[in-house]
Amino acid sequence: MKTIWTVLITLLVLAVLGAAVVFSGTFNIAADDPHWGVTSKVIESMRERSISRQAKNLAAAKSLDDATLIANGASEYAEMCTACHLAPGMKDTELRKGLYPMPPLLSEHGAHRSAAEQFWIIKHGLKMTGMPAWGLTHDDERIWSMVAFLQKMPGMTATQYQELVASGAGGHSHDHSETGPEVGELEEHDHAAEVPAPKPAKRTESDGHAHNHAAHSHDTSKETPSLPANVKEAAAVVDQFQKLLAQGKTHEASDLLDPNVLIFEGGGAERSREEYASHHLKSDAEFLKTANVAMGNRSGVVVGDLAWIATESELKTQGAKPVTLLSTETMVLKRTANGWRISHIHWSSKSKK
Repeated sequence: MKTIWTVLITLLVLAVLGAAVVFSGTFNIAADDPHWGVTSKVIESMRERSISRQAKNLAAAKSLDDATLIANGASEYAEMCTACHLAPGMKDTELRKGLYPMPPLLSEHGAHRSAAEQFWIIKHGLKMTGMPAWGLTHDDERIWSMVAFLQKMPGMTATQYQELVASGAGGHSHDHSETGPEVGELEEHDHAAEVPAPKPAKRTESDGHAHNHAAHSHDTSKETPSLPANVKEAAAVVDQFQKLLAQGKTHEASDLLDPNVLIFEGGGAERSREEYASHHLKSDAEFLKTANVAMGNRSGVVVGDLAWIATESELKTQGAKPVTLLSTETMVLKRTANGWRISHIHWSSKSKK
């Protein structure tokens, strides 16, 4: 009986101490205060054993070497995963830097898990990591497509990644939807809603003049003959931004952006020039190096110190799997002491059928 009472009293003391820690607020729950080493090891061991057990009997319904499945998975990954797990050619994002534990770089370490384990993690998420359960919003086929892509991504170059994303069901990495921005998206930027939508420009023969971003054959006067003179000046800044990206001059291209630029791309938003520079800027430049761009319709309007330029283009990628995309681009610019600067961008594209 003495032993039993000793055990009970010990358990009671531990329970009281545990309650004291919980309700006193002394435990630091902050994400920038790492766990003790022993705590990290216990959590990691529990997590790995749980994943292994739960995923043991999972099997894909179709071959993970299917090219279409892999390409579709690349598009899904670009839209959902890059902010945390990055992609070939991407620098660290502000979101990823603040997460604890730090999400793994799947472009380097994605193949160390089995396909079944990756499927289970994507579908069900992971407690105490920030990994969401995508199975609540995505069916198994879409999740298996991401798994198929993850098995191929390690060792992939930035150009190969961009081409694969472009060939998937979602289209070019700028935006995986086939529609424009949702109502309210432009209202997030304090200038965008103030500018009336421009009337579509009438397409002319020179409007469709093909220009190769890799060769940088730009002639704004030929590409935008229907635009008023005051709009052409802002349109020239848009063309210069694209030209500098295609040349790989990312620093010079970044200088044409407003410090608080708002960019809708890849299913997400980047809310500053600094954030874009650390996220999609480099991969966008890599993509444009291999793309031939034929401009279609372009329209624009200037109201006071604000300009709105809307451009439709056809992009043809060069590489192992050439893809033709139909792209729409909307840019809002504001006049500054240093000339026009881009304050909002929205890119959207789809595969040409």
